[in-house]
Amino acid sequence: MNATPTAAPPPTGDELPPWLRPRVPAGFKPLATPARFCCIMQKGGSGKSTTAVCLACELALMGLRVRVWDVDAQLGGTTHWLAPKIGEGAGEPANLLHLFNGEASPDEVTYPTQVPNLYVVPSYTSLKQVEIQPPPGAEQVIDWAIEHTAEPFDVEITDCGPALGQLSVAALVGTPNVIIPLKVSGFDLNALTELNRTLRLTKQRLAPDLKISAVLLSEVLRSNLTRDVFDAMCADFPDSLVMGIRQSVKAREASLDGIRLPLHEYAPDATVRHDFRYLAAALVDAERKAA
Repeated sequence: MNATPTAAPPPTGDELPPWLRPRVPAGFKPLATPARFCCIMQKGGSGKSTTAVCLACELALMGLRVRVWDVDAQLGGTTHWLAPKIGEGAGEPANLLHLFNGEASPDEVTYPTQVPNLYVVPSYTSLKQVEIQPPPGAEQVIDWAIEHTAEPFDVEITDCGPALGQLSVAALVGTPNVIIPLKVSGFDLNALTELNRTLRLTKQRLAPDLKISAVLLSEVLRSNLTRDVFDAMCADFPDSLVMGIRQSVKAREASLDGIRLPLHEYAPDATVRHDFRYLAAALVDAERKAA
């Protein structure tokens, strides 16, 4: 079960059903490595952790060295699902809170996972302390940590919680290529309005390089509403990749207690894997290094 699967050839999008074909803007190109991405949406249950974990796994299978940051102070799903390999010890292991407080280095809070090439920075509910009493320069901590990691990673991915506070701002500053997962619902569309305000202010004041790389419609089913929302996202985000991620019971099961396996191990032939494989290849050029 823990054997490393063989990476399939990069998908072209032709594997996806016609109604799910992504909108790729003219001139859109995958990023060279090292690359940084932030999965963010101002609403729980939008698919942020599923996107972060599945995207990270597919990138690792492409041979890239990937690190996922659990920036969710509400017992984030990333730490639970990726199960960092942590030695025995009393209390919480060194984690993202310790990094923010200056009590641990970036390398000391980075742990391998069961997926080769994939690492995680875990967090626990204690991370809420950063929102209550942020340390000096909190918005720069993740960016600083990435720059001061002993052995750099090819791809860094932050998985944000639903609150647009200090932690989310730190994630945006450190990983300014934004991925927005959202459900096809009025609740998520309303939350998107507030997120856009946060993105605009963060870009204006702290992260001039911030851009929206992809907008993902999570757990989509074929319907007129899906098509209408898809078209609306294409109009609202003309420079971003827009695509759907199909609904999958397997993706939900994979993170359950008693299973807790990466999707590519638990359900390697699940149709939703085609979507995440396409997303990984569309966002990162595994063969090209930044100048």
